Amino acid sequence: MNTTTTVTTMSPAVRAAALKRERVAAAKLARVAGKVAAAEKRAAVEAAWTDGMRNGCEAIAKTIAGVRKAMGVRKNEANPSSIVAMKERLEMEMMIALRKKILE
Repeated sequence: MNTTTTVTTMSPAVRAAALKRERVAAAKLARVAGKVAAAEKRAAVEAAWTDGMRNGCEAIAKTIAGVRKAMGVRKNEANPSSIVAMKERLEMEMMIALRKKILE
């Protein structure tokens, strides 16, 4: 029997009550430890998501800037529809890749 209550002068009822108190205390500690671990995991996922979003958006901005330069689009002109469609496609691919990387 693996218990921390080792007093042999206890009656069986008192010993059972003490063991129950110990089990309840151990369950509370385990529950708290689980909550702490879950909070740490959520924080890690959030940090990874934020970093991935920032890196992905920077990569998309570089790609769009290169395409605009190659197409000869001036600085203050709006993006042509082809660049807008490409940007939407790149953003969707980034989100899918990020979800696969982080959430799985």
